[in-house]
Parts: sequence; C-alpha cells; structure tokens
Amino acid sequence: MSAWFRLHRLALADAARRMAAQPLASALAVAVVALAVALPVLAAMLVGSVSRAAAVLDTDPHVNVFLALDATDDDVRRIEAALKAHPETASVRFVPRAKALEELKATSHLAELLANLDRNPLPHAFSVRTKATDAARLGAARAEWAKLPKVDQVSAEFEWAEKISRWTRFAERALAALAILLAAAVFFIVGHLIRLQVLTMRDEIEVSQLIGATAADVRRPFLYHGLLQGLAGGGVAVGLAVLGVAWLNAELQVLTSSYANDFKISFLDTMTTGSIVLAVAFLGIWGAWLSVSRELRRFSAPA
Repeated sequence: MSAWFRLHRLALADAARRMAAQPLASALAVAVVALAVALPVLAAMLVGSVSRAAAVLDTDPHVNVFLALDATDDDVRRIEAALKAHPETASVRFVPRAKALEELKATSHLAELLANLDRNPLPHAFSVRTKATDAARLGAARAEWAKLPKVDQVSAEFEWAEKISRWTRFAERALAALAILLAAAVFFIVGHLIRLQVLTMRDEIEVSQLIGATAADVRRPFLYHGLLQGLAGGGVAVGLAVLGVAWLNAELQVLTSSYANDFKISFLDTMTTGSIVLAVAFLGIWGAWLSVSRELRRFSAPA
C-alpha cells in the first residue's frame, strides 16, 4: 500500500512541477477552462433566483376588478352580486380602498409620500378567482365585467406571472443544454492540452516504456495534471461567478431601491459549489485519460 501511495504522490508532484515550470501556459489553460465554466454557473445563479422569485407569485387564475373612485356602497354590493352570480366565478374577495392603501404603505417605500396625500387615491377592488384558465373564456368574462356600471378597469395579473414561470422553465432547459455543451468544451480543451504535452514528451515516454514502464505509469502524471487543471479551473470559475453576482446585486440594489421587494441573485450553496469544482476536475481527468491512451496506442502502432 505504501508503494501505491508513493507512486501517486510522485505523479502528483510531477504534475505540479510541470504546471509550475510553465506558469503562463498553465494560467492561460486554467483561464480558458474557468471562463467556459463560469458562464453556466453565473447563468444558473440568475435562473435559480428568478425561479425562486416566480415560485412565490400568484399564478392561480384570478381577475382584479377595480371600481371607479366615486363608487358608492350600493355600487359595491351590486357589483359583488353580479360577480358572484357569473358562471366563471369560483370565489370573490372584496378589497376596500382603505385596506388597499394600508397594504401599499406597509409593502412599499412610499409610506411617507402616501401619508401626505389629502385623500386616498386607490379605488375599491374585487379579486375574483375564476374557474376558467383558457384565454377565450377569461376574455369573455373580463369583457362582461368591464361593462358593469362603476367598473373602471379589469385586469388578469396572473397572466404575466404564468409567462414568467414559462420563461423560467425554458431558461432552465436552455441552461442545461448550454452546460452540456460547455462541459464538452472543457473536456476537449483539457484533452487537447494534455495531448500536446504527451507529444512533446514522446521520446521520454518511449524510453520509459523500454525500461519497463506500463501504460498506467505513463498515464498517471498526466491524469494528475488534468485533475489539477480541472480543480483550478473550477475554483476560478466559481470565484468569477461570485464576483459577477456581487456586482450584479450591487446594480440591482440601486435599480430596485424604489420597489417594495429588492430582488437579489442568490449565491450557490456550498454543496453545489463543491460539486461543480469536482465535476470540472472529473472532466479534466477523463479528458487526460482519453488523450494519453489514444497517443499511447499511436506510439505502439507499427510505422
């Protein structure tokens, strides 16, 4: 067992020595891998944050019916009865203008401005849960409710929330495809770099094989080289993504400071971050193994 550890320790030291002997080339290789990985990592953070924000949005089919500012209590009762009697209505919730103003003050940064107003600018409103979800039936119901006396506006706000959810699901699929493509790019990048090293050391490898070195002995330092490149590239990629998210959050804080809820891009958790780095390291090892094995077969082939 000690001999096994010694072989791997020597192979790791040899791989580290080769990287240190060519700092510029090693840094460029790590940078290329890091840039290829940082893009999907940053996109994953953004899409994940948007997905979590969309998950709390109300996507149940409902329609908001806003009354005119001069609507009386009799108008409210009449409109409520008409809404409840409609065949597409599942439930009706009345939101008085005073309550709407208090909710707006509590959930926005406009409390001080709203407190200085002489009168309440908000109307009475109804939130109507509907039985229908298709556009034609909802459109017909909205058109009927908009014609009711003292109804100022009818809107179906859940529609844009559904659109956000659909776009988020599409972005997740597109991100998965992008991650696969860039993973293949990392695999070929590391494999190509290792292949160039094998070619430059062909004479040394052939001499070592003549004195008894096996294919595993030849491959071992290159596998550790691929491992080190993958670990370094994955670590730098995560660092770049974190810096990008920090910069984007600073810009978003300025843009959303006037809104009720500040949107922030969430960082990846420790387990996910570690999994990304290990996955890139595995791609480095796999690319190195295939490249070295292919070149060794070429060395052994008759001229």
